Amino acid sequence: MLAAGVDIGGTKIAVGVVDETGEILAKVTRPTQPDDPASIDAAIADAVRELSSEHEVGAVGLAAAGFVSADRKTVTFAPNIAWRDYPLADNVSRLLGGDLPVVVENDANAAGWAEFVYGAGREARSMALLTVGTGLGGAIVTDGTLLRGAHGFAAEIGHIRVMPDGHLCGCGHRGCWEQYASGSALVREARQAAVAQPERAARLLEA
Repeated sequence: MLAAGVDIGGTKIAVGVVDETGEILAKVTRPTQPDDPASIDAAIADAVRELSSEHEVGAVGLAAAGFVSADRKTVTFAPNIAWRDYPLADNVSRLLGGDLPVVVENDANAAGWAEFVYGAGREARSMALLTVGTGLGGAIVTDGTLLRGAHGFAAEIGHIRVMPDGHLCGCGHRGCWEQYASGSALVREARQAAVAQPERAARLLEA
């Protein structure tokens, strides 16, 4: 069976048709507006319909950066997209006519499962994966099973509090690990260092 996999980012989506070996047969992208959830739903449905016109897509998987409910239908919270208890899977399914099964998964969990099945973890029974980008995410596979936890948030390691009263995180808490070990954290620290030591920053740029 072929499936459509959707990677949902803050400014665009990437949609690919994937076979059972993990090979990407075709892909398209669409720009999105993070403050307009309905436009993201529409962009996903449009891209899936385009790919389905040339490939027999049997299911749709949505990879979202955020807290995903255990039933894999709802994004309960996303720091960079205006999703709050948002029924993403049902919305996309409705736009596609309700004919295809649609599930949503945390993007780090999706990456971790892909590595377990097709990549670096394919010879293992248990593994952990860290994703470092704009944020910090994780996935845990235990004895061949993706660990989600009772509410679906088991591997949200980026939101473990490591610094009491630390930097404010997009999740609303302070001191989350993501605020100290992610791409956005490195950019923030570099900018602050450049302001504090402009001459040293200039020398580094010239080096």
